[in-house]
Amino acid sequence: MRKKLFFLLALLLTFFVVTITTSQTTTVQTTTPAKKSKTVRVSADYVEPKSDVIYYRGKIFVNIEEDKVSLKTSEMYVRKVGDKWRLVEVTAKSEFSFEGGSAVADKMTYDLDNKTGTLTNTTVTIVDDKSKEKIVVVADSLNFDLDNDRYSGTKKGGVSITKGDVTAVADRFEYDKKKGELKLVGSVVLTDNKKGIKMTASDALIYTENNDMKANNVTIELRVD
Repeated sequence: MRKKLFFLLALLLTFFVVTITTSQTTTVQTTTPAKKSKTVRVSADYVEPKSDVIYYRGKIFVNIEEDKVSLKTSEMYVRKVGDKWRLVEVTAKSEFSFEGGSAVADKMTYDLDNKTGTLTNTTVTIVDDKSKEKIVVVADSLNFDLDNDRYSGTKKGGVSITKGDVTAVADRFEYDKKKGELKLVGSVVLTDNKKGIKMTASDALIYTENNDMKANNVTIELRVD
């Protein structure tokens, strides 16, 4: 009788352990990870919080460790979109630092949810991953996507771009840092002092690792020493 009772208890215990283990494994496999939260740390001389907007003024410093960005300015709004604090609007000159680059701008916006934004009247410096050279861009308006390392912009009279021995002016540019591709579009004027080339083109594509390039509708001058 005792043997039968012991066997029955052992069987029930085994069934209980297997059931619990299986349940835990299923939960882990089927749970979709939630989007990570982030903390925006702000110090300022003056703050005026409301239900859907917070206004800051004075000596402002912002740090978002999860995004690897920081900001210095003198006037800023943080606005709610729906029920989430999401949009940062900087209405004064700012210094903006991000992973692999920095910028100064007269105004800027930043979306806390997807790490995108716009810089107005800006000079941006980005360290190119392929060549390790700095790319310096001067633009009236520059859009950035930090998650995907993509940048684009325009300037009246031409966006100015400098990268090592290469200088260029174009109506607009697109830069894909991960691919190492810099695209220039519209009234392109480009000089490569190392290669001894000066050219105009309707558009050009530069592969940033070695500054190899291709272009359309080209007029080119070669310097022969």
